[in-house]
This record gives sequence, structure tokens and C-alpha cells, in this order.
Amino acid sequence: MGLRTVLRGVLASLVLATATVDASAQTLVYGRGQDSAVLDPAMATSSEDFKIADWVFDGLVRFDGPTTKVIPALAESWERSEDGLVWTFHLRQGVAFHDGTPFTAEAVKVSFERQFIETHPSYTNRFIRWKSKLGDLTQIEAVDDHTVKLHFSVAQPALLYNLAIYPAYIVSPAAIAANPEALNDHPVGTGPFKFVRWEKQDIIELVRNDDYWGEVPKIERLIVRVIPENDVRILALQKGEVHLIDDVPFNRINDLDATDEVNVDLVNSVGFSSLFINTEHGPLQDVRVRKALQMAINRERLYKISFFGIGALDQQVMTKGEIGHVDGLAEYPYDPAAAKALLAEAGYPDGFSLTFMSFSNARPYFPSPTDGVAIIQADLKAVGIDAKVEMVTWADWLTRRGSGDFDITVGGWTASTVDPEGVFYPMFHSRFIDSGNVGRLRNDKLDALLDAARNTYDDAQRQEDYGAAMQILADEAVAVFLAHPVYSLGMSSKVSNVYRNPANQVYLNAATLAE
Repeated sequence: MGLRTVLRGVLASLVLATATVDASAQTLVYGRGQDSAVLDPAMATSSEDFKIADWVFDGLVRFDGPTTKVIPALAESWERSEDGLVWTFHLRQGVAFHDGTPFTAEAVKVSFERQFIETHPSYTNRFIRWKSKLGDLTQIEAVDDHTVKLHFSVAQPALLYNLAIYPAYIVSPAAIAANPEALNDHPVGTGPFKFVRWEKQDIIELVRNDDYWGEVPKIERLIVRVIPENDVRILALQKGEVHLIDDVPFNRINDLDATDEVNVDLVNSVGFSSLFINTEHGPLQDVRVRKALQMAINRERLYKISFFGIGALDQQVMTKGEIGHVDGLAEYPYDPAAAKALLAEAGYPDGFSLTFMSFSNARPYFPSPTDGVAIIQADLKAVGIDAKVEMVTWADWLTRRGSGDFDITVGGWTASTVDPEGVFYPMFHSRFIDSGNVGRLRNDKLDALLDAARNTYDDAQRQEDYGAAMQILADEAVAVFLAHPVYSLGMSSKVSNVYRNPANQVYLNAATLAE
């Protein structure tokens, strides 16, 4: 059985069974390594949050199967004004939320306004992703029940991509009005599956929405279960106790795919793997020190051992062929002697100590963190840097990543927005210092380039701006770029018609299970 490598891109979402659930032919069970933190899509900050939202909610538009083509969803058609600042969407009629209330333009207005109008009764500063995805929206105009106009302060080249993902999902206004906090435990959308229950750190159960406006799912029930241990998830898949698992360890891909019981699909990502450097801390404030770290790490060895040679070794944000990739960009060589010389020049001839934070669970952008951390630690030790490793939980890593409570950390980024805006902007603009901008870099020229690139429909100009931004990131040495990740999906041979798209969404409407 050959490895089916699908060149699409971006992260995984999946399901898995519990002993108390009958994994019948009509129940699809999906295993994942971590639980959701929230179920309100507006509060989602990681793939563990939005994978549930992808099944419970809809946006105005969506991606067409495994492609990046945007097609109608809750909006049947749309057009933009000549200046590109006003987008008009004509809404689908006869759609109902899971609570029975009708979908109208008012639902779009409420779902969006609660995320950026601070006087809105259900506004909270926990709506983190809105600013990076739709932060230029100034007004939502409900023209009538089935027409809505979105007014922006600047052009929006990536708008349709952003409307197809979780911050733009439409939530029941009745549920928001009743108790917006309850959406975190009981989400109410128009999607193909309806929420049933959440036993935290264990399972989330969804059932088929028989009244769905689109393709009604073939399966009756969807069970998503947390199984943190990679080997346990794999064993459950092999035994037929679960049907899908995410984050198959790269060292197990070939042997699993060689069996009759399991298929493994690989999907290229829109994003990168890296070692982030906190530019606000001690010696790391000196760019010479950051450049020394770049040359101290043997990327090729790390790629072979920790990434198992899967993905694409690269020192850039965007992959070759995408807007933002710079042909001929000078790369940092592996050169410990040069690294030591830079450290001495910066005033650290004997090196120094730093904290090295890492999560322990496999992530698509760091498939074997324990091995990767050990390699990086040894490479830094060889040039005199004593990296004291702190392995933390996924939840703690997310918190400390946002607050800057580390010196260096493994990590990366995969963009649901299948556009360079979805990678460059939230990861490196200074307005996101306390969220996505892990390296905490503040650079006015970089900010200006990122603002300009995301506010024009001219692709040639966008390439120029993003290319210049990539050069600044290379010069500032804010992150040790390692590779472009590949995401894995382990699938029982009994499962058919399941696929992932480049926005890391897994469509299950057409999924079937053999007896």
C-alpha cells in the first residue's frame, strides 16, 4: 500500500473512540493528542480549538473539497466595490441554526460585531484571532434579511480565505444573547454536525445535523477523543477502536502505511517550523547573539533525525513558488566556529545560560520535540551556550509563548488563511507581541511592509513587500527557520471519502465506514 502524499497543505483535525462508546459503522471516531481549550470559534487559538468548530459551524464561504478554491456556503454570491473597500454578500435562505432559529444577515452582524466593538454586550478580549484576520472591518451593514455589506478601511486581498475559517464562522444570535460564555461549552452553529457533550480531557460528541442545508453527513455520530500518547493512539487505530488519528509520528509512517489496516496521508503545510528567539531577553537582544544561534544549529542533522527527512528543509517563512518566498535569499550556514566568534564579539566569549522551553507532545511543525530539543541543546552547548530545558504542557506552552516567559522555544506556525498574510502578519507584526509574535520583534519598517502587503490586490507589489519583509527577518535572526512542516493523517482502511484541505480543515460530510 503506497504512501499517499497529498500536496495540499496545513494541519490535521480528527476523531477517536472511548470504551463507553459503541464504534459502530455509523459512528466515526477520531483520535487527537490534545483537548480543545474552547469551543466558541471566536476564541479559538489553535487547531485543537478550531477542528471542532469546522464541523459545528459554517462561514459565508468555504473551500471546495481538498482545494483552495473558495465557493459559496452561507452566502450564495458576492461582489466587491470598485475601490475594494465594500463587499456585498447575498445570503442563503431557509437555513436554521441548531437551536432552530433562522439564519439571517443579523446573525452575521452579531457574530462579527461582538468580536471588535468593545461596547458590545458579549465582547471579550479573548477574541484574539479577529485582529489578525478581519481587523480592518469597520462596519457590518444588514441591508435586509438576506443581504449584508462589509465595510473595510483598506483593501482585503485575503478576505475570502479569512471568511472561510473559524473567526468568521456564524454563531446563533439567540445563543449569544442568552449566555455568550456558554458557547465555550455548548457551541451553536449551522454546521453539518450538532454538539452533544464534552467530557474535558476525554471526549467531545457530535451528531449529524439532518436538516443541514448542504451535503448531509453519511455518518450519524462523530466522537473526538483525547489520547495524548502517540503509541496509544496508533495502537487504537491498528486495533480498529478508532478510525482516524492525527499527528502520526514520522518514524512510524512507513511501517503503518505498509499494513492492510491503515493508510497514512501526508499534507504539505502553509507555514514553517522553527526555533523562536525572544528578542527582549538578555543577551538575545543583541542580533550578533541571535546570528550565533543560527550558525550553531545543524539544521540538516535536525531535519534528518527529528523530522525524519519529511517536509522541506528551508530557511524561509513561505515555501518556494508562494508569494513571499525569496529566490536566492542568503542562508545561515552551520558554522560553530563563526558562532563562537560572534558570541565573543558580542561580549560572551565564555557563552551564557538560557531557558529553553518546549512542549513534549508531537505537533505537525515539530513531530519529535524530545529528539529535536536534545539536538539543539547539544549544538548550543558546543558553542558555549547552556540551554536549560523546560518541558511544559501544551496549555502552559501556549500561555508562556504569548507572555514571553522563555528565552528560546521550539514552535512554528501553520496558516488557515492560505495566503502569506496568514503567516507573516500574525507572526511578525509588532501589534501581535503578546500573541502570535513569539520572538517579540519590534521593527517599524517590517510593520510597514506587512501592512502594505496585506492591503493591496496587486500580487506583484505583495511579492515585493513580503520579499523585503523576509529579508528583514533573516537579517534580524528572530527565528531559526528549519523546515516547512508536513501533516499526517492516519486512517483506517474502512474509512472512505475523508480528506484535508490546505486550511487544515477535515471534511467529513461524505465520509463512509465499511462494515
